[in-house]
Amino acid sequence: MYALIIYDVSSNEKRYNLANYLKTKGLARIQRSAFMGRIPPSTLLDVERAIPKLIDGSIDVVHVFQLYDTAIQRVKVFGKPLAEITVKHGVVVIT
Repeated sequence: MYALIIYDVSSNEKRYNLANYLKTKGLARIQRSAFMGRIPPSTLLDVERAIPKLIDGSIDVVHVFQLYDTAIQRVKVFGKPLAEITVKHGVVVIT
């Protein structure tokens, strides 16, 4: 399974901490406020539990989407992405 996490966090410090946390979980930044990557369900659950502790829920928002291989393989990217999404030997690779 893949996860797509998109956020709007007002505090620079909280935004930085959230982004660093998502990187430690193996997710790649695909836009300034969006991360995506292959993630085991148990790790995604850890991420979902950690997010409320990393943001101010009264003003910030984080969207977590679970995506499967077929959805990722249909992604179309226009412009210059921060990370490349490719399919190699039937496996989606985000670099």
